[in-house]
Amino acid sequence: MEKEIHTYLTIENECVSELVIKRSKFIAHSFSVTYQEMVREKLLKIQSLYPNASHWCYAWRIGYNPPLDFFADAGEPHGTAGRPILGSILTRNLTNLLVIVTRYFGGKKLGVRGLINAYQQAAEMVLENSGAIEKELLAEFILKINPTDFQLMVNQLIYFCRGKKYLDILPNYGEIRFRILLQRLQETLSFLELKQREGFILNWERCDTL
Repeated sequence: MEKEIHTYLTIENECVSELVIKRSKFIAHSFSVTYQEMVREKLLKIQSLYPNASHWCYAWRIGYNPPLDFFADAGEPHGTAGRPILGSILTRNLTNLLVIVTRYFGGKKLGVRGLINAYQQAAEMVLENSGAIEKELLAEFILKINPTDFQLMVNQLIYFCRGKKYLDILPNYGEIRFRILLQRLQETLSFLELKQREGFILNWERCDTL
């Protein structure tokens, strides 16, 4: 019988660290993410922050059972950047995070092994600085809200979730994302079905990867 999962490990803090190897600068950022759209937002943020960089390589892991993961070499030779970044995440058994390593080319090639080591070291540094924390599992939902009731539904969800901490409010899309402790799943399903019958919610779906 498969063991039921109640907690997961993720980064405690979002951090940045820098590494210089043979005049190439590697700037690593760690971010907490819970869905794939957040990855694109963070990547665009880093690209705008370092517009003259040579590469923006990254890896992410989201979810729990099983988790989803992805890596991108972003123009570096295949397997030399994104994969070692992801490897550092997997070694720590972390999830719900994104690591982006920005590189400024210093004029001297590092070779395949040198690149692998550099990106791995940069990822290890930022993850070490980020720390790790055990968190309770959350179920995540995305709701399409009746525009006339949007703010009212926001207020009701804040009350239901006991705060705004687990809400992502997206008025331009008429959507609300929220996360709730897995132990409150049945209560949450009943709440959403009621609000849909009352017309506040047009439709909803669960969007975590449990």
